[in-house]
Amino acid sequence: MEYFVVFCAAFIGSGLKAVGGFGFATLTTPTVSLFWDVPTAIVVISIPTLVTSLLNCWRTREAAKEGFSIFLPFFIFSLIGLGIGLTILLNMNPNLMKFILGLYLIVQISWDHFNESETKKKESTFKRSIGMGGIAGLMLGTVGMPSHVIASYLTGMNLSKNRYLFILSSTQVILRVTTIIFLQSRLVGTEVIGLTAIMFIPVLLGFVVGTKIYKFLTDKIFFTIVKIIILLMGLALIIKFLI
Repeated sequence: MEYFVVFCAAFIGSGLKAVGGFGFATLTTPTVSLFWDVPTAIVVISIPTLVTSLLNCWRTREAAKEGFSIFLPFFIFSLIGLGIGLTILLNMNPNLMKFILGLYLIVQISWDHFNESETKKKESTFKRSIGMGGIAGLMLGTVGMPSHVIASYLTGMNLSKNRYLFILSSTQVILRVTTIIFLQSRLVGTEVIGLTAIMFIPVLLGFVVGTKIYKFLTDKIFFTIVKIIILLMGLALIIKFLI
């Protein structure tokens, strides 16, 4: 029964990721952690997440020509946050961290919406890169959900949907590779390997469906959908903590 539940979550989550660049870990990490511990869930989810992130990077690879320099502070501080999350804060209450994440997402998206001109200033962009990069890494290390923060960071910038998806996916690749290396000792278990292998079927099916939907979306509709999904997921994390 647990494998069927994980199968459904992986299919829907992979479809969401193909459309907006995130959503897979949001659905599958809590689902897997219902039946296994959180560190194991993070490892199991990291490999399919890495694969789908690489696929997203490949289909938006033209955006690489626009450069990475503006995002380097974000990349660096996300790795610092990940290191803290995987060591110091790994044993914190995951439900509390999810509540904090949900609250943060709602505040951040609301702030960016009502202060759009401010968030696009150069000095503001640098400050956001440092702070939100650190939080993204921290959330991966503690609850396995960095992409909400990465997405909320990127939606506050003037990007095309292809560049948004490319940078989001590139960050996911950097963070997930680091996580897999750090937690590699957990990859050798038969159950972990089996669960990871089984998950690839719904992941690939969901990704194909999501990719077809992505192609029909304009930039304006795309970012509206992304922001709505972030807000809904933020609310869901808060409600789950309170009930």
